[in-house]
Amino acid sequence: MNRLSKRLEVLASFINKDDSLVDVGCDHGYLSIYLYRNKLCKKVICSDINKNALEVAINNIKNDNLDIETYLSDGIKDVPMEGINTLVISGMGTSTIVDILRDRNRLKGVSKIVLQTNNNYEELRKYMNSIGYYLEIEHATYDKGKWYLSMLYSKSDKKNEENVLKYGFLDNPAYVKYLLCKYEDILGKIPKDNEDYIRYKEDYDKIKLLFYK
Repeated sequence: MNRLSKRLEVLASFINKDDSLVDVGCDHGYLSIYLYRNKLCKKVICSDINKNALEVAINNIKNDNLDIETYLSDGIKDVPMEGINTLVISGMGTSTIVDILRDRNRLKGVSKIVLQTNNNYEELRKYMNSIGYYLEIEHATYDKGKWYLSMLYSKSDKKNEENVLKYGFLDNPAYVKYLLCKYEDILGKIPKDNEDYIRYKEDYDKIKLLFYK
């Protein structure tokens, strides 16, 4: 494994050398191996709920002769959190991410959370703000035919504005064009007197206003 996928490259860019992190849902361990091998963080732990995926990660780690701890765990339940200041959670939906983060006691020392989800972005942004994490960066990446949103949160008393919670930062023109086309497709299939049409049209107009202001 010489290179990361585009979406994993974005996650790696959010990590710095002072971070001690858990790669939650590590899958085959590619991100963790990349970070460790290139000395991009202080410490990295791999965890996954899927035994088969974790075994592949363990083999990949052994093949590279690396010293990376691995844990079979539902989220971070069975991962030692002492000294951990960063979580990376990717490759899963918002409801799963929220479930992982519900145990606030396990997050006491966590000052940075990096997330990459594939649905319900607004719900996730609002939840993160509600538990004291502020959205610093949101990066939209097109990789292998899909768009991925990567989010960098820091522990803070600050709260994101309502427009950010609902729509994100909208700083990638290609992603905004994709969103607008998606809304146009939906609007074309709904009668104009339908309540859903009105709701989607409001979102469509708001996205255009925010991006083109």
